[in-house]
Amino acid sequence: MARAVIGGLITSTLLTLVAVPVVYTFLDDLGEAFERWSVSGARRVAVD
Repeated sequence: MARAVIGGLITSTLLTLVAVPVVYTFLDDLGEAFERWSVSGARRVAVD
């Protein structure tokens, strides 16, 4: 049972300190790229 508890603590720690920030950063960068893409596309349509 101690192995299960220690394994759970290690897993939750890695998810909290590593996986969550990585996913957040990836989604944030993806949102910024989409915003740049949509704004530049809107400018091209407005100019044409």
